[in-house]
Amino acid sequence: MTGERRQQKDRTAATRAAVLEATFELLVERGYGGTSTRLAAEKAGVSLGALQHHFRTKAELTVEAMRFASDRLAEEFVSAVPRDGDEIERVPLVLDRLYVVFRGQTFAAVMELHLAARTDESLREPIRQLHEADQKRIRDSAIALMPGVARQPGFDAWLQMSVAAIRGMVVTTMGVDDVADEWQMLRQQLLDSAGELLGQESA
Repeated sequence: MTGERRQQKDRTAATRAAVLEATFELLVERGYGGTSTRLAAEKAGVSLGALQHHFRTKAELTVEAMRFASDRLAEEFVSAVPRDGDEIERVPLVLDRLYVVFRGQTFAAVMELHLAARTDESLREPIRQLHEADQKRIRDSAIALMPGVARQPGFDAWLQMSVAAIRGMVVTTMGVDDVADEWQMLRQQLLDSAGELLGQESA
């Protein structure tokens, strides 16, 4: 690859990243209804034509922005949990990290898209694909952090239950600041179920 072609490829990647970052910020600030390709182009500092060269529709743009943010979040999730010590000691750390992730802005923006998909046909299939990708991303991250635990027969069911429970709590308490007691109660139940899965107590 020549130097000129490499520079063009780098510029293209930088433009795409800037547009996706701007779109994610708009979803957080304004929700799906308040996000548009025009506003994303303005926020990213690119022309509308340049944006539409990469993303033809608002649905395509917003879903790809969430995929972009989710990929980054998955990397942060894995790096935030220490790898030393016994794997069982990582179970509460993984649960705590999942809780932080789901209480954050990325999940709130994803929920905006899920709600919009209820009445916007153009979002249905992209959101289904995003959901499947997110489920796989969470599972792969958990396996990377706890490979021995992941080999237990009931691991997938436990992980799915834990993710669903944490998501459910977060959704039903959106806008509520003080949910520490509720989280501690749910956290203990999930730890108890992990202890049963592994045949030992979880701390």
